[in-house]
Amino acid sequence: MINKNPNISIIMPVYNAEKFLDENILAILNQSFDDFEFIIIDDESKDKSWEMIKRYAKKDKRIVALKNEKNLGCVNTRNKGLRIAKGKYIAVMDPDDVSLMDRIRIQTSYLDKHPEIFLVGGSAIVIDEEGNKLGVLKKQDNYRKIGEKMKDYNCMIHPSVMHRNTGEFFYREKFIISDDYDFLLRILSAGRKMTNIPEFLIKYRVNKGSFTFTKKNPEYFFIKAKEFYIQRIKTGRDGYDKLDVDKVEPKKVDFNKTYSKTLIVVKFQDNQMREVRKEIKNYLKNYSLDKQIITYYFLSFFPIKITRFLRDAI
Repeated sequence: MINKNPNISIIMPVYNAEKFLDENILAILNQSFDDFEFIIIDDESKDKSWEMIKRYAKKDKRIVALKNEKNLGCVNTRNKGLRIAKGKYIAVMDPDDVSLMDRIRIQTSYLDKHPEIFLVGGSAIVIDEEGNKLGVLKKQDNYRKIGEKMKDYNCMIHPSVMHRNTGEFFYREKFIISDDYDFLLRILSAGRKMTNIPEFLIKYRVNKGSFTFTKKNPEYFFIKAKEFYIQRIKTGRDGYDKLDVDKVEPKKVDFNKTYSKTLIVVKFQDNQMREVRKEIKNYLKNYSLDKQIITYYFLSFFPIKITRFLRDAI
């Protein structure tokens, strides 16, 4: 029987994700916390994604299966889910990632016990396209640290977050890149608190394709998100309405370099120090040395207790 008042709404836009959908959907359906609705919206996929979604929806009434009549993009599709979500809390999900079995229970319990926190994210096991473990992204922050760190970079793993369903916050369409960062900064500038918890909540999939930017300039949108945040803090409003994305010049991004750096970070956080040094050597074959790489290299020789203490500061 369909639960008309689920505690949790899990929202997932899908576009051409048939390779990962079985693992992804089963991981949600087999959660240790089962009072949820799973809103899956197919964004006019060209593969078998929609057929797979319909098949699962017939078996489990917790799935709300929707299909866009035309391709709307991830931002608009996710907003579509936000508008119909009935849950007290909303969990974000991407089709190529995997929620660990206790994810929903852990986050629901946390938000129940901490009414002052609006949004909570967590740690992730980082996997490659085939599901092999690469390393981890370990989160230890509290809401005071998050508020400061987010001014400089996005320290949340977006597909790990769960937030309260107040109907106030949506993703902004002009942010075709960094829409999650803009979303989080608007929550912060509205005076809401967010935090990370150390528990591993998801398997976060990265591959070289994840870092391929075919539209516009990713750095531009990242900077704009921060710029608009400062504007809101100072004046209560920002310049989003005047943002003309058609005038943004495209910028080539070396996704191989980004991927290589990611491997160094996740292996360092997983205390794979020999692998860290190996990845740094591979990185130096193709790219010049920078301060961050130097820091990781020297810290890789430190005792584990010291690196555990220092790694969140990098």
